[in-house]
Amino acid sequence: MTTVALIPAHNEENSIVQTVKALQEQSFAADRIIVVADNCTDGTVLAAREAGAEVYESQDNTEMKAGALNQALALVLPGMADTDLVTCVDADTIVGANYLSEAARRFGLDPTLGGVSGTYQGRTGGRFVGWCQRNEFSRWGFDNRNQRGKTVILSGAASVFTVGALRRVIAARAEKTKGRGRLKGEGVYNTGTITEDFELSMALLHTGSRIRNMLNVRIDTAIKPTWRELHTQRLRWDRGINESLLMYGITKHTHVVWRRRVLYSVYVPVSFMCLALVGFRLVTGLGYQPNLFWIGIAAIMAFQKAATIVRTRGAWNAIAAFLLLTELPYDTFLQATFVRSLADGITNRNKKWR
Repeated sequence: MTTVALIPAHNEENSIVQTVKALQEQSFAADRIIVVADNCTDGTVLAAREAGAEVYESQDNTEMKAGALNQALALVLPGMADTDLVTCVDADTIVGANYLSEAARRFGLDPTLGGVSGTYQGRTGGRFVGWCQRNEFSRWGFDNRNQRGKTVILSGAASVFTVGALRRVIAARAEKTKGRGRLKGEGVYNTGTITEDFELSMALLHTGSRIRNMLNVRIDTAIKPTWRELHTQRLRWDRGINESLLMYGITKHTHVVWRRRVLYSVYVPVSFMCLALVGFRLVTGLGYQPNLFWIGIAAIMAFQKAATIVRTRGAWNAIAAFLLLTELPYDTFLQATFVRSLADGITNRNKKWR
């Protein structure tokens, strides 16, 4: 079994060495580690070579990460067998030492498996906004454990695929009939979407592959250190997911995500109205009279906030999260970003990739 690791990088000289080193120290070593340098203007290429990785520099790429990866995959896939593995790891991400070995074991046990990822944690930094992101990532891990690794979305930070599964995606994108017209684009990644990882997950599922999260594999990925950068990231995620769902429609693979998006679309305006009502009563001096029903609801929400992170984030962080007002600014910020993504999609506002 041949394993190729691709690391897409755009001006990542400060983090690329750690990412390469983590792949070099795998218990099941990759045969090739290739840094896919996309329009880099810093020292990424030199740092990657000095770390011992191969470097492929994208050629005239205007399609960001997806376009750069498609170029690299077009070069490496022809010489690989269907049972060989390809992993794509972001240049700001560090994978656990058992990342490739556990993936190989899973693929060996289940021939229908096309892609796997792990449970990822947020790296340090970012002060309050970073703390909230680390809590959010831990809650995603809690959900993964509850689902026993079952998922409809593989992390774009680090995932492993079989070559055969990627070839089925390429073939389906090229196919114009047989009900596969929804898999638009050419190559492994659809360069027409700004959330290429989510769309590829949908493509894998719709071409007959199963995907899973490995609960015993840790992936440490960078968080966004400022509100502005977080807004740009989540705006891209929200809009890309919405557009991909519209592309695929409601199917047996997308209905779960559709249901979550619809429920969230209802929850957001209700949340805003509650905040506005409380603010109005406080500003006008009407005050707030305790209500046992709403106190009970708040208590349940507070317990959920704490219980979902205590295992991975510890007791003190769980206690802080139990105080609902602690994460209220973060939650409200994400809700406002979601509303903005809907407005940008409706008005067809230009997409901002980076």
